[in-house]
This record gives sequence, C-alpha cells and structure tokens, in this order.
Amino acid sequence: MSIWGEVELLCRAISKEGGKEAESILTQAKAEAEKIIARTERQTEKEFREKIFTQRGKAYAKARLVVDAAELEAKKRIITFRKQVISEIFSALELRLRSFVDQPGYPDFLMTAIKEGIDSLPGKEFVIELKQEDLELVKERLEALGKELSLKIRFDVSDSLNGGCRVYRGDRHLLYDNSFQARLKRHEDEIQRRIWRKIFGTERSKS
Repeated sequence: MSIWGEVELLCRAISKEGGKEAESILTQAKAEAEKIIARTERQTEKEFREKIFTQRGKAYAKARLVVDAAELEAKKRIITFRKQVISEIFSALELRLRSFVDQPGYPDFLMTAIKEGIDSLPGKEFVIELKQEDLELVKERLEALGKELSLKIRFDVSDSLNGGCRVYRGDRHLLYDNSFQARLKRHEDEIQRRIWRKIFGTERSKS
C-alpha cells in the first residue's frame, strides 16, 4: 500500500475515534445540562414557594393587624356604650332620689338614716347635718329620740346635701355619711351588677 493510502486510513481512523469522542462529550454535556436544568428548576421552585410563603405570612400578619384593630375598636365602643348606660342610669337614680324628698315617706326615711348613723358610731353626743328643709321635717322627732336614748344631739344645716343626712360623733372626728350621694356610692357595685345582669346578661362588665 502506498504511503498515501496509509495516510488516508489513518485519517479515517482518527476521524472515527474523534466522532466517538465527540459523541461521548456531547452525551456527557447533555447529561450535565439536564442536571443543571433540574437543579435550577428545583431551586426556582423552592424560591417561588418561599416567596409565596413569605407573601402569605405578610398578608396574614397584615390581616391579623386589621382584625385586631377592629376588635380593639369594637371593645372600646362597647366600653364607651356601657359607661354611657351606667352614667345615664345613675343620673336617673339621682333624680329619683331628689324627687323622693317630696314623698310622704321621706321623713321616716330620714329618721331611719339618722338612727343608722347613730348606731354605727360610738358615744352619746352627735351632730346631725341636714339641709334646712329636712331639719324642719324631723327636728321634733330627733329631740324626742335624744331624750328617749339619753343622747345629746346637735343640729347643723348644710347646703351641700341634696337629701339624706350626715351623722358625726360629737367631736366631729368620726362621720357616718348617709346622704343620698354617699348611699348611692356605697351601693354602686351592687347597682352595677344588677345593671349588667338586667341589660347585658352578665354579673359584671367583661371589658
């Protein structure tokens, strides 16, 4: 065989081997590319899910803030409404008490309130504080009570009273306040409980 024939055979062999090598490289490249694509897709999917999760979390947090704000505003309105109801009822009670002074049973109530104060304080000397109109209603009965119980009773007129009385020990160091305002204040909790039970269906405010 001539030298040129051998060269041609050698070129063919090299070409054939080169083709195999190229095919092998291409196969490896395709496999690596598929791995890269798959890895990229997984990473992209992960990032997408994380982004969605983050967005959902932010949306939930924002929605929670809106709900919390609405609940807080609702509670504030309920508290305001209940305070308003209580205030109106107590105002109505005060008016009822003031009108009670014109009722036939008021002098008896005054005597009961005064005796309650005297029984609650030590000693035999007392100062009874009343408004002028009330003093005129019960003065004679109080003088008779003092003689009956061997008590020394003095009277004092006060314009600050709307009704009821204040009973002091003789030295004025001790006071039993049985004025309308004080009696209403002492029974405030019980009155409120009754209001909650009657109007709101509870024993007390849950705000």
